[in-house]
Amino acid sequence: MISDLVSQAIEKNPQLIGLEDVVEKEIVHHELLNILHKEGFLGHLTFIGGTALRMCYGSNRLSEDLDFTGGAHFSPKDFSSLSADIESHLQNKFMLDVNVREPLIDRSDTSTWKVTIIKNPKRPDLPSQKMHIDICRYDSFDKVQRPAKNFYDINSPIEGLPIPVQSSKEILADKLIALAFRERRIKPRDVWDLAWLSQQNVPIEASLVKKKLVMRGKTQKGFLKNLQIHSGSILTSDETKLDFEREMLRFVPKDIRERTLNRKEFWPYVGETIASQIETIGSALNRNSTNGHGSDMKM
Repeated sequence: MISDLVSQAIEKNPQLIGLEDVVEKEIVHHELLNILHKEGFLGHLTFIGGTALRMCYGSNRLSEDLDFTGGAHFSPKDFSSLSADIESHLQNKFMLDVNVREPLIDRSDTSTWKVTIIKNPKRPDLPSQKMHIDICRYDSFDKVQRPAKNFYDINSPIEGLPIPVQSSKEILADKLIALAFRERRIKPRDVWDLAWLSQQNVPIEASLVKKKLVMRGKTQKGFLKNLQIHSGSILTSDETKLDFEREMLRFVPKDIRERTLNRKEFWPYVGETIASQIETIGSALNRNSTNGHGSDMKM
């Protein structure tokens, strides 16, 4: 039973107490990636985002959904058996009711499979376990192979399996673009991941950012303007700070909380780190733009 695996993980690492729901998600991630691998889907995808940072690069915060790029010509029709594959595998593995809702008719650049696991059919009042598999109709430009990590000492079907994943530099570029253009609010996990990538000394590569802006039909001017606005919010807004702290409590183990979220110096450090990253990409893009003016004028 999956609940037993979660209990074993918590017993081995008490720092995870209070994060049982997300630990459970991460255990299921191994099974979902195994399905994608066994059924031949994974080779057509590139793992991206915060869960990729966690499973392939060792990020210190937990994650809940799986994100991929499938290329400009991706169609969910090519993955028509995925829902049935997931339901069958997880039901047999964990002896639980599983439902997978397939993507809606193509209305956006992202196709989402919504996985719901009914943990206790006799208690409909208890929450189900829910997670998404999101596949974006975009290209990845810097794909590498990295082995999947096993944080819980479980019998993982994919531990050590090379996963096609974006380089950490490309994930950083995506996170900057998400910070600039994500609708409605600044996503705390994007902010955390940017600060973590800075601590890993991952360089900001302007060429990757430029390619992604062109691919998404966004301008450098709009990108940099939005980044400055959001950087100001991170540096000055109490509401942004509280939203960050509330959300990250769901994803950060106790020992990491104590040296980050629980310290008053941490949020100013995060703000300064993000501001420095924005200054770096702004200088690089403006420098490249200035350097290009001569060739534009050449007869």
